[in-house]
Amino acid sequence: MAVSSDFQNRIIDLVSESDIKKSALPQAIGIDYRSFSNAYNYGIIPKPRILIRIADYFNVSLKYLLGKTNDDYFLKSSDPSDFKTRFVTLCHKCNISHYTVSKECHFDRSYITKWLNYGLFPSLELLEILSDYFNVSLDFLVGRSDD
Repeated sequence: MAVSSDFQNRIIDLVSESDIKKSALPQAIGIDYRSFSNAYNYGIIPKPRILIRIADYFNVSLKYLLGKTNDDYFLKSSDPSDFKTRFVTLCHKCNISHYTVSKECHFDRSYITKWLNYGLFPSLELLEILSDYFNVSLDFLVGRSDD
């Protein structure tokens, strides 16, 4: 479980700017109260799917939400995609195999099989590795943005 004071401060700031009561936010965002409370009170970074819901609610980039940039610019995709589609597209565009990606990024290729065949979602760490590898933003990789 990753903890980040930058992430915690960003959540606190976003909540303070919100027009909705803090207690009603988890339901409005579509996440459980415990995940929200852990993020707000302790800076515990939730799983990527929950991070995406929070970022979508506040209309911010994942990088901004995680406190890795102060640039709050975010342009949501007019035709959102999903991680699987973006990953496959990036592999084709770069003319590389899934095996090559796993080998060069130093993780087991069974992860890719699970993502592509079983609809599982990568961890935040692996998403960051993949976004660096393909030189794209986290938001592009998960299908939230076309930038």
